[in-house]
Amino acid sequence: MTWIETRTLYDEALRGEPVERVVPPVPLNTGSTFWTLGGWALVVPPPIPRPAPEMQRIVSHLKEWTGWSARRLAEVLSTSHTTVLGIESGRPLVNGRSGDLRRRLTEMHDLVERIYLLANRDPDTVARLLDTAPPGRRSAIEEMQAGEVARAYLAAIDGLRPRTPGLLVGTRPRRDGATAPLHD
Repeated sequence: MTWIETRTLYDEALRGEPVERVVPPVPLNTGSTFWTLGGWALVVPPPIPRPAPEMQRIVSHLKEWTGWSARRLAEVLSTSHTTVLGIESGRPLVNGRSGDLRRRLTEMHDLVERIYLLANRDPDTVARLLDTAPPGRRSAIEEMQAGEVARAYLAAIDGLRPRTPGLLVGTRPRRDGATAPLHD
């Protein structure tokens, strides 16, 4: 008789036929590194971590780098705190309802990342630089809300390292054929 023709108690149980005797449960040992099922060793592969969705990662970074709450981040992005909390918990942005929030989040992330590195990774300094307006100008947050990303970066840098207003003044005279002088 070959292995195909040999019928076991388990074959009968699988086909729905009545089992003549009780089948004892096979012990599962999960207490050690290698699990065992009866006499068989089971190797369970380690879980593969999946990266967080991009927007979820961005919101997490922004909160970490600035020390802001979800409510404060929502004020800066001109959205609701429930939207920020939803993104942070992994809910995807819906294009029809969120408008340009994806763009605003990405721009804010790029700005804050640069400021975070310049501020020696200090969240309190980053928040101060973003909130403080240089004399006679808007703060970095106000510039971001107005859509002026480059001006927002300059405003934050001016809070860290103030610069003199005006254009650069050179020590040499302008050459003939130059399009603009290098002085005020």
